Amino acid sequence: MPEDDSDTDSVGGWNVEPQESGFVAFWPHEEALTGAEFATAVSAWVGATAPIEPIETDDDAIWAFGVQIPGVESGFVIWCEPARELSERDRSQIGEEASRCPWVIRLQTILSIEEPAEEYFMSVGMLGGALPDVVAILDVITGEVYPRQRIDRDFLAEDAGPIERLLWRLGRYEALPDGDQNLVLLGTHGLARCGIPELEMSEVPNELAESAAVLLHTMAGLLLENDMPEPGEIIEVGDELSVVLQPIAVVSEFIADGSAGSEPWRVQARAHGLSEFALARAAICASQTVGRFRPLWVWPREVVERIAGGNAVLYMTQHSVRSTERRARSTWGLFATAFASLTRTGNPQWQQIARTGFTVQAPVPGSNEPRIEQSWFAVERIDHESLTIRVVDRPITRPDLDPGSQLTISTTAVTDWRVEIGGEIYDPDDVDALLVAVDRVRGVDDDSSKSEAPT
Repeated sequence: MPEDDSDTDSVGGWNVEPQESGFVAFWPHEEALTGAEFATAVSAWVGATAPIEPIETDDDAIWAFGVQIPGVESGFVIWCEPARELSERDRSQIGEEASRCPWVIRLQTILSIEEPAEEYFMSVGMLGGALPDVVAILDVITGEVYPRQRIDRDFLAEDAGPIERLLWRLGRYEALPDGDQNLVLLGTHGLARCGIPELEMSEVPNELAESAAVLLHTMAGLLLENDMPEPGEIIEVGDELSVVLQPIAVVSEFIADGSAGSEPWRVQARAHGLSEFALARAAICASQTVGRFRPLWVWPREVVERIAGGNAVLYMTQHSVRSTERRARSTWGLFATAFASLTRTGNPQWQQIARTGFTVQAPVPGSNEPRIEQSWFAVERIDHESLTIRVVDRPITRPDLDPGSQLTISTTAVTDWRVEIGGEIYDPDDVDALLVAVDRVRGVDDDSSKSEAPT
């Protein structure tokens, strides 16, 4: 195992060196962007003469600069080079339009540990804003691709702001052929560039994987907003919900060899190019060990089961609340349009999809707790600036609200939304795919239900 997987030091108890962030912008023109054009564009975008210094290039780059802009501590290294030949998998990942681009502009930076989400936002925003002809930007670490429409919406719109969740992706990893296929490992990739360990949970049953993912996302946000705890220190992740972090070596030693997360599995993962398993990592564990004769640190089953049962109030960081609220509000019109297109036709099948699949997150009305509880509600009706919602799970802070109870709230109270259609889940990052899914539902049913739908 690499030293980073198990060694700890005296600073916060974890040996983490912030990793570089890399981005690739796809340039569609036959002629490459010149260095002079780039320098002019960046200075115009920043609104002042930005320090731009030529630096030595490798054999492929036609120009390269070191760039320093206000608000980004480390600055950028940016260069232009011919696009590389892509595999079919890469083409599928970045999209057809970006795949056809003959040139790419690459950016590298080290994000500030204090404000990584803000610097991430400025990095993508500068690249996409200064170069409006760029058709898409790829986050090299997470593999996330931002098409031009999303760049404009999430990074350049007047109400756009940092989105903490973009800093990492969550992977789901399976056992080796001789391991237990019902158990999976869930882990992050991207947190190491923020100066904290990548997080994971191993030996999670498949049926609880989605709920475990919720806990991982919550934990990542809390670590970004607070000081990194020592190994074994109790961490409150919600109301009466606690976990601890342990070095990977403490946990992986006792995982069966074929299972995802065991030491032999990690060796194979790194050999197959899963670079995240060569970084410093921490396991999210239950707050107490199990086993009388050989105490073991295991995944937090009780916490995950409470999340799965709808009986958990998880803490949300202020950063997370602001970013999800901003995303939800900026895409609310499209959510409402999708909902209306299924409910206002008179087609019972479509109306049932809308009634069961469209949910919103909002503060629980009347909750007077120090930490306001955010809960998910089913959408019954949308009326311009208000909506009627239905309680799905009884809120912890309002036990008087039975499942099925209806409430009316302002649309401005919505902090997030989610849609499930045909087994697929869509959120504010997937609005384009959501509209396609709704059109697909309506198209499938058009011929068979024309007689039911009003003309």
